[in-house]
Amino acid sequence: MLNQQNPQKGQRLEELLRSYFLKAGYYVVRGVPFVYEGCSVTDIDLWLYGRSTYLSREIALVDVKNKKTPQAIERIFWVQGLRIATKATNAIVATTERRQEIKNFGRDLGVLVLDGVFLSNLKKLADADDPNATRLSDEEFMSKINEYALNKVDGNWRGRMVHSKSLLAKSLSFDSCNDWLDQGKFFAEQFIINGIQRETALRCLYLVCSFIAIGVDFCTRDLVFNEQSERNAFVKDGFTFGSKGSIGLKKLLDVAMGLVEEYATGGQTISQQIKISIESRLSQMNTSIIGDFFSKTDVSRTLFNVAREFEQLAMARKFTSRGASTELRSMLFCLLDYWGIKRVMFSEMLESVEK
Repeated sequence: MLNQQNPQKGQRLEELLRSYFLKAGYYVVRGVPFVYEGCSVTDIDLWLYGRSTYLSREIALVDVKNKKTPQAIERIFWVQGLRIATKATNAIVATTERRQEIKNFGRDLGVLVLDGVFLSNLKKLADADDPNATRLSDEEFMSKINEYALNKVDGNWRGRMVHSKSLLAKSLSFDSCNDWLDQGKFFAEQFIINGIQRETALRCLYLVCSFIAIGVDFCTRDLVFNEQSERNAFVKDGFTFGSKGSIGLKKLLDVAMGLVEEYATGGQTISQQIKISIESRLSQMNTSIIGDFFSKTDVSRTLFNVAREFEQLAMARKFTSRGASTELRSMLFCLLDYWGIKRVMFSEMLESVEK
């Protein structure tokens, strides 16, 4: 039996394919919501992120159909449109169809087709190597959150994780990284104060940390040959001001404050007060901590592997952080410093979970 919870065959195939792509060296997330202008459009069955060299990054979307009539042609059109909408680099359709014409059509449109022959062989291998023997399925992960009856009123844990996943379907940016930092702080604090759900909070934290690592890896992909000072300034600027950077934010503020000064009563005074307030708040952000850390060459080189390790810890059936790499611990401690959470207290709580 493939999964202890006996999921539907579509979910089962998605887990098989996730295991396949993980073994192929990708970072993989299942069930990524694609949201446009606040409207939920669809779920991406598998979202893949690959890093083959220091300079190259790949984002691929996998559409999985394990139905009697998979309508593979339509799925090829669909996933190609989704690839364009999400600015991904590649699109893949996994279908039970075995006709060569389907693969030819996919090739003509630049979509890789994993056909019924491939999937049949994959299922046979799964009989001997159950991917969920050591890993939780996505459904099991979410059920752990749902076991906490107060998760919705206590900060909406499930909603936060769904939202965090949805950011992957956007263009990876510092805006997303800053959002993930907020989500990560929430789960880090819950880990400390919520004794009953401590393990689940930590699983959520580790998964969000993996998103942060992927986001920073993508945002800094072009800086590999830059000087340390340039990388530091770029990363700090991104975490402080978001994707627009300090220059973009200044332009936006200048336009907004110009409108305030022109149309509001006492607009010049109000505009000045707003500017002072924003500058004061930005100056209080301790982004130099994460700027210094993520701009380091040795950190940049290991971010992809650290992301995969965080994800693996979050989804491990037997939960433990023992044996975590030095690189993972360094990133976690850097984030704790940024959030103002004491390392010693966090480590003590961690020991209590793993006893």
